Amino acid sequence: MIVADASALIALAKMKKLRLLRALYDTVLTGPVVKAETMDAGKRISAPGVQEIEKGIDDGWIRVVRLSAKEKKLTQGILAKSRLDEGEAEVIALAGSRKLRVIIDDKEARIFAELTGAQFLGTAAVLLQAFIKEQLTFTELEDAVEHLSKTIWLSPAVVAEILRVAREAMK
Repeated sequence: MIVADASALIALAKMKKLRLLRALYDTVLTGPVVKAETMDAGKRISAPGVQEIEKGIDDGWIRVVRLSAKEKKLTQGILAKSRLDEGEAEVIALAGSRKLRVIIDDKEARIFAELTGAQFLGTAAVLLQAFIKEQLTFTELEDAVEHLSKTIWLSPAVVAEILRVAREAMK
């Protein structure tokens, strides 16, 4: 089980790779704000990939969970001390409180994840895990990382490291 932020869900859905989350983690948790950002807003503008997110929710492997009072308080604390949006704060609070990893790409969000004790990984690392777990071929990984770098900013060093680790895993 893992918690996912909107950026990861949107990027993977646009790439038609959202299924990887189910294959790797079985269940993906997210909060109501992220659902509103990804599915509700996405449907209003006919965003690419929104149907994949909706299907994941309908099929039950993407679960939109209600925040506990403690998680709501933690969310508000993160918002008061950061420039993060409500969805990012919400998934960090969920992951920290429930001792789960969170897929989050924003640098400041990662700092707050660490402060709450939540382990994190980025969307690019999800693609690498999918390759290692034989859910993607090396060529598919290369294509997915290239596509992802057009959706979110990935440093050339991150791209190079992902491909280096993947090549090592093939040996």
